[in-house]
Amino acid sequence: MMRGKFCALLLVFVGQVLAVEAILPPKGGEDVIVFSRKGKFRLNQKAGEAQSKWVAIERMPFEKAHQVELVQSPKAAKDLQLILPLERSFKRGDSVLVSFWVRRPKSSGEPGPVTLYVQAGAGKKRFEFRFSPFRQWEQHVRSFEAQSDFEAGKGNVSIHMGAAGPMIEVADLRVVNYGKKVKIADLPRSRVTYPGREKDAAWRKEALARIEKIRKAELVVKVVDGNGKPMPNAEVKVAMKRHAFRFGNTVNAHLLGAEEKNFPYTKKRNGEEHVTTWEEAQQYREVVRKYFNAVTFESQFRPHVWKGMSRGERGRKNYEILMESAIPWLQKHEIGIRGHYLSWGAMDFNAIEKEYVGNPDGHRKWLWEHMADVLSKTDGVVTEWDTINHIVAWGKHTYEKEYGGLEILAEIMTEARRLAPETTHAINEGKILPDGYKREPYKRVIRFLNEQGQAPDTVGFMAHFGLTSLTPPEELLEVYDDFAKIAPRLQLSEFDVEAGDDEELQADYYRDVMLASFSHPSFDAIVQWGFWENAHWKPHAALWRKDWSLKPAGEVFVNLVTKQWWTEESMVTNVRGESQVRGFLGDYEVAVVIGGKTVRKEVSLGREGSNVLVKWAE
Repeated sequence: MMRGKFCALLLVFVGQVLAVEAILPPKGGEDVIVFSRKGKFRLNQKAGEAQSKWVAIERMPFEKAHQVELVQSPKAAKDLQLILPLERSFKRGDSVLVSFWVRRPKSSGEPGPVTLYVQAGAGKKRFEFRFSPFRQWEQHVRSFEAQSDFEAGKGNVSIHMGAAGPMIEVADLRVVNYGKKVKIADLPRSRVTYPGREKDAAWRKEALARIEKIRKAELVVKVVDGNGKPMPNAEVKVAMKRHAFRFGNTVNAHLLGAEEKNFPYTKKRNGEEHVTTWEEAQQYREVVRKYFNAVTFESQFRPHVWKGMSRGERGRKNYEILMESAIPWLQKHEIGIRGHYLSWGAMDFNAIEKEYVGNPDGHRKWLWEHMADVLSKTDGVVTEWDTINHIVAWGKHTYEKEYGGLEILAEIMTEARRLAPETTHAINEGKILPDGYKREPYKRVIRFLNEQGQAPDTVGFMAHFGLTSLTPPEELLEVYDDFAKIAPRLQLSEFDVEAGDDEELQADYYRDVMLASFSHPSFDAIVQWGFWENAHWKPHAALWRKDWSLKPAGEVFVNLVTKQWWTEESMVTNVRGESQVRGFLGDYEVAVVIGGKTVRKEVSLGREGSNVLVKWAE
């Protein structure tokens, strides 16, 4: 068996070590492209969106990288391509290895998707590899069996990078042909793992024990006859109906509320069109109804979108779908609604707020008017708001800089609470769990709000994990403990796991984040940021594929929430007329069956436990 040669290289990321090795393509192959200063590659773009150059790189297995920096954002990912012509041909059935390194050194937000194609020509099958580059260097190594003949001068390698901005670097790109003498299974493949993944990890056993202790309570059912005497041997069925813990997800109002005549529905994401049919929308609604007890509208409550729904026929129609269809549908199914968001801690990322840079008085006036408008129209509908989203923020024009201090954050919380006193007011920030470089700044803001008497009701962690930011579960638990000292209620507010095409890694890490978070006593919610590939901002992070088949991570989710963390029991009363079960906290239906007749009762099981008395009368 041919094996790849490995270069001993350990990459360290923000206090954690990931098992990532540099892989050298095995000997015996033939390179079919040239990626160097002397190569014939080109940057293909529509309107001068980017500029590129070679840059020196230190302390890596390569010395140079090709850097592409955006001047302006392309309309679509395909509008900016790095294209390398094939210098040598290969044949259908040949085994071909692709290897390259990539990073986004100026990344401040979440990664947009990038796709590498090896193309034979129009109408011929091509190899496609979709990935999301991150701040740190990462190597991707994949192999494929050619489905067509690839001719030199006609075929090419093309990297669509229009969604990667503001900067992306590619290094050591190789495409190596091994012909038919080597099997794909015998070629190396890049893999990432994380500490704590092993099946017998001690932290996981401890987490499962905590879940048993803090997420369950005793439910005692006593059955008596009309005279109050215990009835032994009565059949008792206990069926859970709803979790007390919030398992939520982000949703699209159109897919939930629009009528059949408004489909097919097309939405652009990262320059690509995603079309949803009426039949797919029905499946979308069924998944929401069946698996989630809380939702966050992905965009409808964002200030610029909310304002847009007050203008024009299209805006008014979107408002109608949201307020008169989607929200009533959620209320009908008793699904809680989170508002995302009232304010964003910087003025750099919202067209409305950009107008107020250098004008804090004007900004305050606009923000106060916006909060009064949206909170009055959603009173009694939205039970929790991301009152200050990205409260630490990034960019040149954070609220703290524009207003000259943190006081504005406390003032926003004060005003939001005055307008919506029955609503839970949360703050939200990213790069706390993955990457981790905002942990101390986030704690600084929380402590300030606590001191001002405006402590957030809930502290949210945006939890967008990627290949180079799979924080070990034990570290997550340490971070949770640390924040719980100053913020008693925590939640994952935007959870997803993007692991490229490694579905096994995605499933394992998804499972472990769920276990760690559900096992922590300060957590009351895990809200995900998408579930269906066709409506997900990062398709590889989805739980359901476009055809609605479950990915391994989706199987983990369904198994945890509807089986492992779900209680359904059938019992028989003892001589005292009692039956007892330790169940997960939530709402239940208790059914007592005697002689073919059934008496039902609804009951809520809280942490203190619950006793249910059923009086049986003939």
